[in-house]
Amino acid sequence: MIQIEQQSGYATTAKEIHMTTTTSVQLPTGTWAIDPVHSSAAFRVKHFGVSTFRSSFADLSGTYVGHDEHAHLSGAVTVDSIAVTQPDLRGHLLSPDFFDVGNHPSITFEASKLTLGENGVLSVEGDLTINGVTKTLVATGTATEPGADFRGIEHFGINLETTIDRTAYGVTWQAELPGGKVAVENDVTLEVSLEFTPAEA
Repeated sequence: MIQIEQQSGYATTAKEIHMTTTTSVQLPTGTWAIDPVHSSAAFRVKHFGVSTFRSSFADLSGTYVGHDEHAHLSGAVTVDSIAVTQPDLRGHLLSPDFFDVGNHPSITFEASKLTLGENGVLSVEGDLTINGVTKTLVATGTATEPGADFRGIEHFGINLETTIDRTAYGVTWQAELPGGKVAVENDVTLEVSLEFTPAEA
């Protein structure tokens, strides 16, 4: 079982009392499914060099499978579920200039290397596929130990973030602006907050 330990302590100057608490975090075993209602897959990118455009995908699914010595994480989002309602922008994002939903309706991620470091950081290495292009990346974040809800069903969470170069995935549309700025930066930050329940729940 992979685990980390975190220690915190303090001492009072008057009585020199030192207190230490230890919190152990473990990646669970078994097969778990993403709870799509309480999970999110989002991205953000600099727009016009002056602000940050943010959006997410409403339809996501995935599975976590944990064993004593290793774990596997897979997930997918439906591109057409992007949270953009303005017709012109939505149409442009779903076109071949960006996500090309007609040919590539899903974005997928497959990871078989999940590591909890001594500093409490979760590192996940896997393959991200956008527009039919697959690249290996590393995302970092945190994991929480399972805890039961009011029905007795266990839940646990994984939160991850990474930054990719969108042009490496064939998303190359660009427009130059006065002053040397561009319409959309190439670096895009991906953020996922995933809540899992046992697959049979």
